[in-house]
Amino acid sequence: MSKAKIARRDFIKVAGASAAALGAGGIPLGGAQGAPEQGTKREGKQFPKLALITLFSRPKLAFAAQTGYEGVVVKINRDLDPDFSDSQIDQVLAISRETQCPIISIECMGDARGKDLNHIAPDPGERRERQEYFIRCLEFAHRLGCKFVGTFSGGIPGATLDRQAKALAEAFNERYLPVCEKLGLSMGWENYPTTYNFASTPAAYEAVFSQVASPLLGLEFDPSHFVRQYIDPYQTAWDFQDRIRGVHFKDTEITQPILQQVGINGHGWWRYRIPGQGLMDWPKFITVLLQVKFAGGAAVEHEDPFWDEPPSNNAPEFPPARKDGFILAERFLRQYLPGRLART
Repeated sequence: MSKAKIARRDFIKVAGASAAALGAGGIPLGGAQGAPEQGTKREGKQFPKLALITLFSRPKLAFAAQTGYEGVVVKINRDLDPDFSDSQIDQVLAISRETQCPIISIECMGDARGKDLNHIAPDPGERRERQEYFIRCLEFAHRLGCKFVGTFSGGIPGATLDRQAKALAEAFNERYLPVCEKLGLSMGWENYPTTYNFASTPAAYEAVFSQVASPLLGLEFDPSHFVRQYIDPYQTAWDFQDRIRGVHFKDTEITQPILQQVGINGHGWWRYRIPGQGLMDWPKFITVLLQVKFAGGAAVEHEDPFWDEPPSNNAPEFPPARKDGFILAERFLRQYLPGRLART
């Protein structure tokens, strides 16, 4: 690590502290399990912070706050780019303050132009370039006052699990860990099953964590992906409770008549739903989070076609049907979590 880079990150650390101070008037701008955070508090206890996942825009942050969400998890794209200037970052933080909607964490599954962010790309040059980009994402998250960054594990098509796990462990231990330690950040990958996210099962978790001692590498735990893989999400949460750094609240529906016709290698037999409209036992899952004292961001990831008007992701404001989905999800989940006004 060059002295120039160390000096740059020292500067960014100061900038991040200033960003966090902007939220000192009752609007915390970050927080995640495994790093210093505030959480939702009631009677001295900490709870998960109910958020929603979105692209960045003022109307979307305003809607989240007005609907009762405690913040947002924002995806990297052209409207929230790790290469933003200081003045652009100031504008983002100003919108967060004005809408009373903290940015709890950011997600970096791809870059701002939509290219996959493969931490362990087979080509050495691409791997180095992707890792350097992700380091900028970590620095960017810190400047926004966040304490957690979500991502994918990456993947090497055709490689064994052990080889991929070793490559990810090396990427974290050698490249990302020094940055996370310096900036007070944790990071973790979502368990979405795809070629460029190999670590989506408990066996893959074991293979990676057996080579990574630091708790700053953890999981962005999405139970819906385990349901569609016929893996017990509750037992997996118990087994890896010490590594959960962020949570996605999303449900999965399995349509048995279609499954009987096409089998698990067919299509159309499962689909994602908003919490409460699929197979997840939410009191059981949230009880695990409460039992292990998880106090990071728990974000509704809305991929439910029944409550949407696509294409809605890139619109500056959520369409009415998508708003209904987020409203219904918030109402359902609040049965098991304290309300926004309980936050201190």
